[in-house]
Amino acid sequence: MAREVKIGYQNYTIKNLDSIVSKCNEINGQFLASDRIIALSSTEDNISHTNTLIHEILHGIVYQWGIDLDDKDEEKICNTIANGLTTVLVDNPWLLPYIQKNLKGEK
Repeated sequence: MAREVKIGYQNYTIKNLDSIVSKCNEINGQFLASDRIIALSSTEDNISHTNTLIHEILHGIVYQWGIDLDDKDEEKICNTIANGLTTVLVDNPWLLPYIQKNLKGEK
């Protein structure tokens, strides 16, 4: 995979999360601020994988913009917003191309 996503002023490398680590710790993703890494499990289906990526990006936004939340609240907020946004994108397949077109300034 080895892609990067820019959040704020930092680039974060997207890497595979070892499937054994994922299963042992019961996690599908991890945001590692100090290493500038978003690690994602490769065992999820496409929609779950996308949801996990959005979830970890939200952790990055919380970190980069210095939003002061305790761990429990941050996890709940990131999870709820990621689930909601993923559902909106799945239920409205026209929406993401529309957003991309508008971001490029196309009519």
